[in-house]
Amino acid sequence: MIKRFSVLYVGQIDLENVGADGTKPDDRLYTNDQLIQTYDNAMKLAKQMDDSGFYCLWAAEHHFQREGYECIPNLTLLGTHLAAHTKNLKFGAAFNIV
Repeated sequence: MIKRFSVLYVGQIDLENVGADGTKPDDRLYTNDQLIQTYDNAMKLAKQMDDSGFYCLWAAEHHFQREGYECIPNLTLLGTHLAAHTKNLKFGAAFNIV
């Protein structure tokens, strides 16, 4: 029986104009507001998961990518910040550049 549920959040930006005819990855530039939204989404997700009894929020790290679909550069800081706003939720780094 499954007793623990987790989610993988990659810090993605909600993209428009994607696909074969969409904006090429190297031509994608995002506004500061779009980048900030990924952190707001992480906070909303963490609080919802904590309130719903989820076990762990896993996150993936990406940086130095102008075309970045995922844009959270530091999982340790993100997890620490989210932990200060949740009660029981655990945090994991699915990928971390050292």
